[in-house]
Amino acid sequence: MIYRYKQIQKELKFVNEITGLLFVKKYFPNDSEQILSMSVDGEEKSLNNNIPASSQIVDFHSLADYTGARVMAISTTALMLVSAELLFPKVIFSVEHSYSRGFYCVPQDKQQLPDNYINQIIEQMKLIVNENVKFKEEKLSIAEVIKLNKGRFKIFEDVSFDKIRINKINDFTHWFLSPLVPSSSYIKSFNLQSFEDGFILQFLNTTNILKLPKIHKLPKLFKVFRESEKVGEILSIKFVDQLNKKIKNDKERLDTIQLYEALHEKKIGKIADIISQDHVKVIFISGPSSSGKTTFMKRLNIQLKINDIYPINISLDDYFVERVETPKDENGEYDYEHFNALNHKLITEHFNKLLSGESIYLPKFDFENGKSIKSEKKIWMGNKSILLVEGIHGLNPKLLKNIDKTKILRIYVSTLTQLNLNISNRVSTSDTRLLRRMVRDKQFRNYSVEETLKRWPSVRAGEERWIFPFQENADIIFNSALEYEWNVFRPKLEVDLKQMDIASPVKNDAVRLCQLLKLYLPVSDEYIPPTSILREYIGKSYFKY
Repeated sequence: MIYRYKQIQKELKFVNEITGLLFVKKYFPNDSEQILSMSVDGEEKSLNNNIPASSQIVDFHSLADYTGARVMAISTTALMLVSAELLFPKVIFSVEHSYSRGFYCVPQDKQQLPDNYINQIIEQMKLIVNENVKFKEEKLSIAEVIKLNKGRFKIFEDVSFDKIRINKINDFTHWFLSPLVPSSSYIKSFNLQSFEDGFILQFLNTTNILKLPKIHKLPKLFKVFRESEKVGEILSIKFVDQLNKKIKNDKERLDTIQLYEALHEKKIGKIADIISQDHVKVIFISGPSSSGKTTFMKRLNIQLKINDIYPINISLDDYFVERVETPKDENGEYDYEHFNALNHKLITEHFNKLLSGESIYLPKFDFENGKSIKSEKKIWMGNKSILLVEGIHGLNPKLLKNIDKTKILRIYVSTLTQLNLNISNRVSTSDTRLLRRMVRDKQFRNYSVEETLKRWPSVRAGEERWIFPFQENADIIFNSALEYEWNVFRPKLEVDLKQMDIASPVKNDAVRLCQLLKLYLPVSDEYIPPTSILREYIGKSYFKY
């Protein structure tokens, strides 16, 4: 057996099975309180589980990696739900969506709660932590799970699993996306901060290992989530089991897809109208990886032309400095996502000329040789022209800081889904983007699913540094999520994820995503219109990329 933790990888002759907890105490005594969970041959497990003698690869996870951070987030969520149910058994608490490195949670019947209910839940959580309550689990069949007769298990009615991992904490029975920490004492820090109709549940994460992260106000982002929730209410699709029921019916399946696509088109048309009325001249379009920026830009282009406005498309990727001038990251690698990887002097010069009525030759960055070259593409702005500029730094106020702000409008594009697996398990927006990227990379960039998974942490790190801190600078936020897209991705990714080599360092991510995809009934891409944002990833788009 090979066991791995951080930079440690060792081989061990294994005769008798042993619990994860005992293994950690024996081989990682100094980190026994930091290690939160393990993956045995790719399957994520609680440390309370046994490591079979036949195991080939065992990975251990702490807050230093995304797997450990997810375990901590979900374990803290479980602790909150247990505490709330003990105190207020007649009130259901729902986990709605992420918010400022925490989860926005809402009581369904707030009128039944005392004014200080949040403080009561916090105190109950502390009490359970101090009692070091064991987080037990057991494997049940689908039939056994359905017999539990709780709405939180409805998601399993139309799917097939051999066994489901069910968590038991005191008398609280539930299912969560990941295994939990072994016991409540592992949850060292948490808080519930009153917010809107509920509260923000805070927990430790990869960038805040010892101290809870500060809550940043995100009113624009929150508004988009609220709009998305209203759409879910209109279509009666808030949870995956409701979506699956519509997918099973031929007519409802087509109606659902068409309605979501129509909502996208309506929103893009409204954005074009806003641009037309504001008389802006530069539109920055930014967002995290695989958020659909390129297709959004192409569809906005069409809507603007309907309004007699003629866009000129510019990519900030063509304004990189020479490779030798590119900043390097902590590993000594060229960091093309760094703000100073852009040639700000040339950007300012070109945009000033264009806004003054002069012409320029667009640069072209030669990635193979790391050189910026002048292209033969000459552009200038007429009276009805507008610049559509795509790039990850489009929301950064330092970009074109000396240009009249009234001429600039910034648009943020991201997948802000309101769809949840059930009342306590949210669908990760970053997982949705990861699936999009895996499908696209496999089909168009000759990267395997494994290669994309390996690159994903560095992509996320770049987003955390250069995109997410500036998302509230956007004048407009476009939600590119399509609630049915996981159903489309399932038949395209399931086999590749299942077949990934057991020794791969991202095998646990593959197993996790494969398990999640199984919760969605598969949908053929024949139903997807050619102008859909999904076509950017699955192919056969009307647009050229």
